[in-house]
Amino acid sequence: MPDAASTALARALAAFAARFGGRPATLARAPGRVNLCGEHVDYQDGLVLPIAIDRDCAVALRPASDGRWRIWSEDLRAFAELADPAAADAAPRATGGDAWGNLARGVLAGFVREGVRVPPLEIAVASDVPMGAGLSSRAAFAVAVATAVADALSAPLFGLPLARLCQEAEQRFAGVPCGMMDQVTSALGKAGHALLIDCRSLDVRFVPFPPPERAMLLVVDSGEHRSLADGRYAERRRETEDAARAAGVAMLRDLDESALRSMRLPQLLERRARHVVREIQRVQLAANALRREDLELFGLFMAQGHQGLRDDFAVSTPALDAIVDEARAIGAAGGAGGARMTGAGFGGCAIVLADAAKPRVQERLAAGVARRTGREPAIMRVTAAAGASVLPPTRWPGA
Repeated sequence: MPDAASTALARALAAFAARFGGRPATLARAPGRVNLCGEHVDYQDGLVLPIAIDRDCAVALRPASDGRWRIWSEDLRAFAELADPAAADAAPRATGGDAWGNLARGVLAGFVREGVRVPPLEIAVASDVPMGAGLSSRAAFAVAVATAVADALSAPLFGLPLARLCQEAEQRFAGVPCGMMDQVTSALGKAGHALLIDCRSLDVRFVPFPPPERAMLLVVDSGEHRSLADGRYAERRRETEDAARAAGVAMLRDLDESALRSMRLPQLLERRARHVVREIQRVQLAANALRREDLELFGLFMAQGHQGLRDDFAVSTPALDAIVDEARAIGAAGGAGGARMTGAGFGGCAIVLADAAKPRVQERLAAGVARRTGREPAIMRVTAAAGASVLPPTRWPGA
């Protein structure tokens, strides 16, 4: 964990003072997420099992007196000018180096669509969630901005409605046809628990995650970062939609594997559908294993999920596979109970569920991945954390 002076909250406050002067009216945070099981199924109405993690995006915000909407990213070291949110839907999207501000534009425009008047704002953002690593840095950013805006403007938006607003901002302003898993997890996460989310009904049930003295979750960076807006994520979504149409169902959630086997879908669409159908079935089984703290069985489901993502969905990479293969080589006897890629794929991170009683597993994992890939991997130990919140001034860093 970073020290108190370098947390996202402290850096957001310092950045606000440096760029705008004084103190903000509101300080809010929202976490990134790790998906334990249920990858690429949220946009097919499936079941998912993520956790919010103890890495945050922080937003410091106050109304502006100069008639401008501006946001500063401490991590990008850049300003973005935001269009008047009342006209943002019709305004052209920013491109190039300013495109990162489109998601914030979309969040503010969403408040306007909800009937909230959004005055000029000064916003500073800092994040502990690595970008492009498959840990939902974009969702954490959107949810943190929305949480701060809702607090500053006394707008009654929180929980699922706030998550939906952020999803729409991502789709309409950032061009990513995402489901709602990331936003729901960032908004509603519960410390010490995973979230079993039904992406059709948006029913959320909390599943206890093993205590830190029993298990630790290691996030291993593949060193390959990617953008969801580069087209490959959208391509996979289109392929699942094509598979559902070919199978005669509205969503692949409505298809079971025996029915899929009896169909003669084109080979590519059959592989995409097979991953989705099996992964949805796997999530409920994995949640039950987690409730019983059967980490050996849970590790088996992690391995099966990675295999489907690698072979049927084709979103893994050699670097991600190397991490998973090394964890498998260490095995449960060495403290590595299960591993799989997490996030949309094409780079990012893999996760390893490790035995907390065997602390050398992290060291062994790092050394083994380095041998396989020729690079020393960055490894974070994360815990299941609380969802988005506004911090009262008495809890601000330095208070």
